[in-house]
Amino acid sequence: MADAGDAHARVLIVDDDPDFLAIAEASLAAQGFAVQRAAGGLRGVFLATQEVPDAILCDLRMPGIDGFVVAEALRADAATCHTAIFACTGRRDLEAKARLRDSAFDGVLVKPVDWDDVGKQIGAAIRRRTSRPPARLVRNDDS
Repeated sequence: MADAGDAHARVLIVDDDPDFLAIAEASLAAQGFAVQRAAGGLRGVFLATQEVPDAILCDLRMPGIDGFVVAEALRADAATCHTAIFACTGRRDLEAKARLRDSAFDGVLVKPVDWDDVGKQIGAAIRRRTSRPPARLVRNDDS
């Protein structure tokens, strides 16, 4: 289950596989997360920028725009640049791992995923991102 501090944390799942979306939603909702689904990368970017989630799980291989493009677009947007983003992939090859290491993702979830572990990783990522001290406002007395 999600920790008390994570209760109702919002997670967006971006994937073109309806079965994965359904399983992910049910598994994360059972842990106390509020889940939203997007069937594809373009829809995922749109939903993430409309109602910013606390974390995003994003498939890498999707028709249209892939997960790398989704993550880069969200990192470039001021509203979503601090959101935790996890890549979801079935690929285990070294080339994929090397590309992921240099990507905009916070972590990688290899399918099939262990949903209890995913819940813990999401909770930890959210806590890391929300525990950062707020940016200091610089006051300019000359204005």
